[in-house]
Amino acid sequence: MNIRFYNAKILTLNEQEQFEIIRGELWVNGDSIRYVGESKKPAEICAELKLEMPVWEREIDVKGNLLMPGFKNAHAHTYMTFLRSYADDLPLQEWLYQMCFPKEDKLDTENIRPLEVLGIMEYLTSGITTSFDMCYFPPVYAQVAAQCGFRAVQVSGVNSFGGSAAVVEENYLKVNETSDLTSFMIGFHAEYTTKMELMEEIAKLAEKYKSPVFLHNSETQNEVKECLERYGKTPTQLTEELGMYEYGGGGYHCVYFDDKDFETFLDNPKEAVNFRNEYGEDVCIGRLGQKDTEGVYQEKNVKDGTVNLDDRRAGGVFYGY
Repeated sequence: MNIRFYNAKILTLNEQEQFEIIRGELWVNGDSIRYVGESKKPAEICAELKLEMPVWEREIDVKGNLLMPGFKNAHAHTYMTFLRSYADDLPLQEWLYQMCFPKEDKLDTENIRPLEVLGIMEYLTSGITTSFDMCYFPPVYAQVAAQCGFRAVQVSGVNSFGGSAAVVEENYLKVNETSDLTSFMIGFHAEYTTKMELMEEIAKLAEKYKSPVFLHNSETQNEVKECLERYGKTPTQLTEELGMYEYGGGGYHCVYFDDKDFETFLDNPKEAVNFRNEYGEDVCIGRLGQKDTEGVYQEKNVKDGTVNLDDRRAGGVFYGY
């Protein structure tokens, strides 16, 4: 379908990769943007760019409103729509083990579908066009996303309560073949839910497929404390030692980092996606390093958006689009 949006303000990146708003128009041909720029006669634009003159199926007067790229949800569990506002006044660990995990045990490949459709519909009505998801039954979410025309990047959430490295590999192959809109990377839920043997298998799988590895990391003080008691290392230091990040990757939350954790992430291309700590306080969202993550979000050093991470009260910052 050929669509022309005109009389618009358009949010773009300039040559310095800084955001700016221009006035002009935008042309879409199928799933591609063919033109973004100032308004001229279409024939003049086509002559300059050596384009064939489109036959417009729709011409939309934006009336001076803003056109912008879709937002990207950089860490999601989309199926969890059914747990919204369910005992969310509890501390994280208590909520997970007493409220969340028992309910998730009842999910199957059929009853999870409408939960995911609901989540995607909410994304799309909010201007979100991509999610970076850790879901149960990844092939099912890939099917649902493709049917909805939604871009879904997934990472495994396997842990020692269920699943195996063999299932992760099976999901990796299935999801990456489902649709151009779906992709899958190696990962696991978190150190505190995953035994050493399984973490070692995940590291080998990442090496086999040259995949980044993602996990929940240092979300609570207790998580870090218990990891230190088990292994004498923080979750970041442990996963680094296991060779998890040979091909990039990173962590979700990463709130309780020490100096060595920061150095580990800065020395190699890894992402740190941070939202809220266990007290519900906004921390930040950003990334460390320079690796691309399937187009989910732009490169940016997380320290740019965290004036003082140690006080746990830096404002929420979203980088890229």
